[in-house]
Amino acid sequence: MTTSVRVVIPASPELDDILEAIDAAARALDIEVYLVGGFVRDRLLGGAQSKDIDLVTVGADPMPLLAAVASHFGWHPPERFERFGTAQIRGGAFIVEGVRARAERYDPESRNPDVRPGTLEEDVWRRDFTVNALCQSLDGEVIDITGKGLDDLVAGVLRTPLDPVETFAEDPLRMFRAARFVARLGFELAPGTIEAMRAQAARISILSIERVSDEIRRMLVAPYPSAGIAVLREAGLLDLVLPELVAAVGIEQGGYHTHDVYGHTLATVDAAPPDLVTRTAALLHDIAKPPTHALAPDGRHTFYDHPQIGAGMATAILSRWRFSNDEISDVSRLVRLHLRPIQYERESFSDAAVRRLIRDAGPLRDRMLDLARADTTASAYPTLEELDELGERMARLDAGGAVSAMTDPLSGDDLMTMAGRGPGPWVGRAKTAIREAVIEGTVPPGDRAAAREWVEAHPELLSET
Repeated sequence: MTTSVRVVIPASPELDDILEAIDAAARALDIEVYLVGGFVRDRLLGGAQSKDIDLVTVGADPMPLLAAVASHFGWHPPERFERFGTAQIRGGAFIVEGVRARAERYDPESRNPDVRPGTLEEDVWRRDFTVNALCQSLDGEVIDITGKGLDDLVAGVLRTPLDPVETFAEDPLRMFRAARFVARLGFELAPGTIEAMRAQAARISILSIERVSDEIRRMLVAPYPSAGIAVLREAGLLDLVLPELVAAVGIEQGGYHTHDVYGHTLATVDAAPPDLVTRTAALLHDIAKPPTHALAPDGRHTFYDHPQIGAGMATAILSRWRFSNDEISDVSRLVRLHLRPIQYERESFSDAAVRRLIRDAGPLRDRMLDLARADTTASAYPTLEELDELGERMARLDAGGAVSAMTDPLSGDDLMTMAGRGPGPWVGRAKTAIREAVIEGTVPPGDRAAAREWVEAHPELLSET
């Protein structure tokens, strides 16, 4: 049963100007238009005002409306996305997207629906969740066509407008959206939703990995990522997209750990800053513990070489998920390095050891320390203060970026001139030895004269074969 309430929601002056321009253009063109979706949901929740404004027009193409708004502000003309049936304009930080109200019928073998123009009611009933199906007129009236959206918003419940089995069968990406909204909003799933997701889990085979990956990425940077991951596991979807993590369920660790590997991983993800690379590294930092798990003769749980093996697994997983090469490289490096800061002890770590860590982390140093703090927070390691000290020591030893941005003080040509001989493997070995001398503090970073003196004091570097 449709219900409606009139709501006055304070907005920013910029947003007010855009909404007023939309209203004026709709009146001039005699177009029926409503605010819809996440824009309305987030306004009603009272959080930060979204800069993505979603519109639905009834009985009319949204292009003329968007063109009028763009012209009013001097923005670029609207761009149409035929594949999704939407049109969009951008101005400053704002994106205004319009779609014509439509009804859909899905082919069981595809995510691509047969679409025809529809009424506002038909458009609303085809949406994913009741809290995303709320509409608002430009004069402030909130229209709840499903009759459940407002109550679900207050109760913090995600419920599909139609039967969830039907909703997920039509578009299985909605199951990943459910996990993402749980992670973002902290909502619970309505009774029967998980069961419907389990029943339709195999339907994700029709989805492109890029669309699934996009939902995972957005879930990972949400406020409650572990809640979304838990939904995927309970629904049987985690087995299909990240079976390597499911394998961590029940793997005991002992020592300072208070969870199995799976529980510790989820706690680490929650404790990490909401940065995609750091959160993804948190998700995968112990991914190699299940295949490396063994029991020592004294009963201890061991996971030898899991950072190195995990880095390779992370590369494979993120390649499968179509992450960018830079993202894959950064996450894999963080997985490889994640234990080293936790193993820091002021008495046993020489300046050279700290410089090596600076060099190996490079531009990822802050993220490496953030991951170590999250890893520590998710267990009972008594190392947070030492991590802070390590960070301060790294900053002191790398003043001005001398170590992290270290370049070879002597080039290959320099070495060949000094040796009076041509290129060969010896050049690489000599450059490696000089780098180690810089790390050890024997040669100041970037000091060519000191590097020459050091090489001259080690003539074997120029003569060895």
